[in-house]
Order: sequence, then C-alpha cells, then structure tokens
Amino acid sequence: MLLGSIAELFFWFFWEFLLSFLLYTTGAVVLGVLSFGRIQKPLYFPGVFNSEKRLAKNDFFSVYITGFFFYLVLLTLIIW
Repeated sequence: MLLGSIAELFFWFFWEFLLSFLLYTTGAVVLGVLSFGRIQKPLYFPGVFNSEKRLAKNDFFSVYITGFFFYLVLLTLIIW
C-alpha cells in the first residue's frame, strides 16, 4: 500500500513539473511558428513556471493543449 502511494506521488511529481513544463514550452513555440510570430506566449524558466501557471489558467490551458496535440501528431506520424 505504501509503495503504491509513493509510486503515485512520484508520477504526479513527474507529470506536474516535467511534462507540463515540456508541453507548455512546446505549445508556445508551435503557436509562435505557425502564426509567424503573431501569437507570442511567454517562455518561463522551470522555477518560475509553476507560479505563473497558477496565475493564468485560461491562457496556460490553450498553449498546453497545443503542445499536447503536437506530440500526439508526432507520435501518430512515427507509428504510421
């Protein structure tokens, strides 16, 4: 039971800090490239990322989803 709780805690730590930062950064870059620089989202250092993420939930979510779909399409192309 304790080992399962530790594994779940590690998973959420990994998801919250590493994957959300990676997906947000990728989404910001993809939006900037696809819009030829018209849409500019700020890029944050990992230490500042969590506090900024909590302040701008709506803005964060659209960029985050863009990064998620970028990796989803990339994975689909690799599998295909």
